[in-house]
Amino acid sequence: MSKSSGEEAVSDSHVGVRLRSFRKAARLSINELGTKAGVSNGMISQIERGLTNPSLKTLERLHIALSVPLTALLESGGAKAVAANRELIRRIEDRPIFKVGREGMTKELLTPSGDHEIQMMIIGLPAGAKSVDVLLGEGEKAGWILEGSIQLTVNGHHSMLNAGDSFQFSSAVPHSILNPGDSEARLLWVMRVEPAEVHL
Repeated sequence: MSKSSGEEAVSDSHVGVRLRSFRKAARLSINELGTKAGVSNGMISQIERGLTNPSLKTLERLHIALSVPLTALLESGGAKAVAANRELIRRIEDRPIFKVGREGMTKELLTPSGDHEIQMMIIGLPAGAKSVDVLLGEGEKAGWILEGSIQLTVNGHHSMLNAGDSFQFSSAVPHSILNPGDSEARLLWVMRVEPAEVHL
């Protein structure tokens, strides 16, 4: 994946440091946050120590439990992030990039800072990689294939999409994306999802 000069690659340890900071600010133990978010204590511990790549589903559960925007877990709090228009515009040089899962998937956050109902990102899917642990809930997901080809599976129905194709579906139904090709696929991903409440 090409990356413009100045784009910020968000390491797992960076996400973990910010997660720990927000958890402590909320005066929650790992166990208390895990219960509130429906995420295992071991997973939270691994994220905070930079030992794992959290899925977007996990990050969604954690930011909701902590009552902070998703962007707060993913971006630095430097001078650029406190610009007057930070909740309106995302500059390319301020775009956080983070890894998800074990298959090398990357996500470039396009959504401006702050708490927004709609999340936008560019997903990079290496050859042979498949999405895992997707976020389900009321709302919709949509996308546009920028490069390469993907197999989109929605509620058991498979569709092949190539560069230029687009899609949209209910985010409440099971779904996944797979790159069956031999080169990276990139797609614009847009979603608005109300995650199901966690009942323990």
